[in-house]
Amino acid sequence: MKRVFFLLSIFLMVSCAPKVDNQYSVAVSVDGDASQLTSQTVILATGLKGNVVADTLALVDGKCTFEGVVEHPNYYSLYLEGSQRPLTRIFVESDDYTVTINAENPQDVVVEGGAIQSFINSFGQKSDELYHAYKLDSLTKGYPTASDEQKEQIQEVYAKWQSECDSIQNAYLIANPTSPYTLSTIIQDLSMLSYEELVEKFAPFEGLPEYENHPSAVEIKRVIALVKSLQPGEQAPDFEQNDPNGKPIKFSDIYSKNKVTMIDFWASWCSPCRQFNPDLVKIYKKYHKKGFEILGVSMDTKHDAWVKAIKDDKLTWPNVSDLNGWDNVVGAAYYVRYIPQNIIVDQTGKIIGRQVEKDQLDAFLAEHLK
Repeated sequence: MKRVFFLLSIFLMVSCAPKVDNQYSVAVSVDGDASQLTSQTVILATGLKGNVVADTLALVDGKCTFEGVVEHPNYYSLYLEGSQRPLTRIFVESDDYTVTINAENPQDVVVEGGAIQSFINSFGQKSDELYHAYKLDSLTKGYPTASDEQKEQIQEVYAKWQSECDSIQNAYLIANPTSPYTLSTIIQDLSMLSYEELVEKFAPFEGLPEYENHPSAVEIKRVIALVKSLQPGEQAPDFEQNDPNGKPIKFSDIYSKNKVTMIDFWASWCSPCRQFNPDLVKIYKKYHKKGFEILGVSMDTKHDAWVKAIKDDKLTWPNVSDLNGWDNVVGAAYYVRYIPQNIIVDQTGKIIGRQVEKDQLDAFLAEHLK
């Protein structure tokens, strides 16, 4: 508990009023010989993935300064030109920041400035201290060769560390329910939150003018509406995709002929999917004659790998894909952000189950196929 209050005091002390003009500056300097860097051009991009370039500057004597207007406080990413990996990420508000890059080790970056960034720095430092205190450095190195009992002990230690880190962050979120940083944590956890959790976490932001057009808030509202439409009792979106032979299969043609139909989102490259397939085959054999059908939707990109996996795993039910990987249009319609995942419908196409866990699937089907 003392650790939580320690961090709480830090982010309360660093809180300050933002600049009224919404301007920011990011002063970049290289500690050491800048010529050692792979590029003398630095890119500042918006977003965690850095997919929208805000500005590009050349280093002069190992220095450059980005200046601009931040309409919506959020993460920015700093890159060296030609690199896909960011040097660092900065939570940019209307404030002044300094970034110091170690010439010999460019991933060793120090960022200073900004109330939220100061909390992020403190949180990171405390997390590292706890990590070392729990001796997780050595424990994780020995994990691959550890016995099952030792692995369980390591997992317990890791869980304790994670719990302490969560307590620190949660203290900030509770104290700052409408902070841009709080909003960013919702975005990062989007795929893992249930519909109820998502609605609850976003509720404090509803109706606030400063978040009306915030890209993160707009995306969260879109996802809430989409996930709401996929809850039990709602009509499942119909679709049509091709099987491995190029024959189109329509979802409604499948579920209308069966009491219960499950869309199984999977891929040949997905280890958890492949590990579950033998169990799924057994469940299919057990319930198929009682009116259970599966329609596999693959997030594959390679036709031959997809077909081979179907054959190797003995998946006798219909399988379809557009071979667009994570951009599969059915995956987008059903908000699939991880696999394996499922949607289960009745004979009318009404959703009766979503993301039913593998250890609950047998009992679920037994209940609905009485």
